[in-house]
Amino acid sequence: MPYARTDDRVKIYYEEHGAGRPLVLAYGIGGNTQMWDTNVAALAARYRLILWDPRGHARSESPADPARYSFTRWAFDLRDLLDHLRVRRAHVGGLSMGGGIATRFTLLYPARVAALVVTNSSSAAGLPLSVDNILMRAQSIKITLEQGMDAMAEFAMTANPNVAGRLALHPDAKAEFYAEYRALNPIGYANALRALLAMDHITHRLREIRAPTLLLAGAHDPSLEAMRVMQRKIRGSKLVVLPAAGHFSNRDQPEAWNRGVLDFLGDVDARRR
Repeated sequence: MPYARTDDRVKIYYEEHGAGRPLVLAYGIGGNTQMWDTNVAALAARYRLILWDPRGHARSESPADPARYSFTRWAFDLRDLLDHLRVRRAHVGGLSMGGGIATRFTLLYPARVAALVVTNSSSAAGLPLSVDNILMRAQSIKITLEQGMDAMAEFAMTANPNVAGRLALHPDAKAEFYAEYRALNPIGYANALRALLAMDHITHRLREIRAPTLLLAGAHDPSLEAMRVMQRKIRGSKLVVLPAAGHFSNRDQPEAWNRGVLDFLGDVDARRR
């Protein structure tokens, strides 16, 4: 399996599909590269699609020290991955936490971002978490460390509005979530949740972003309002709201999601040419 090694010696799993301009995507907290399976064929037909697991997730390493996790650290991991692949500039994006990483990477390294693609992400807007969300995430850490990942999957399916929302639209998705959580290292997932709870609030800095920016959100996604905040803050950004889709809109409405991303990036690439 292909790995890049970060500057603090953590192995980051990645995979590549297709050829062309690089498009780099990370999934949300608890997710992994397999969660893009509904999008790979369409995106890889036109781009060098690079999918990666942030530290603490799936096939990437999970340091035991919580201090080695933060959104800034994840952005550094993305920098190190691109350096490993000798990619100077790319379209960069992600879903949920992955979008939060991509947005912070764009603020840190604007010259390396040809376009920013953020889908279904509150962390990308950098707004404070609600009290209910803080309590749910804290309980998730406790369940993960004390009861294991199957118990965590069951808790998420009832207590996490993002997960429960997908099940409301697709009741057959239970097996998908069991597989997603079973792929996690409990220590890594708990530390990733701690980083989410300690998230830096970057809302006031979104106006600094000059890269062409696409925002995609499901009409039933709890983070839709956060995406609207991003649209107001980032000059010239485009918001696409997908009907009959929740937090996992790339899976709820894959054809519409793929078309939105490809049309946007096609326009960006045409202007560059």
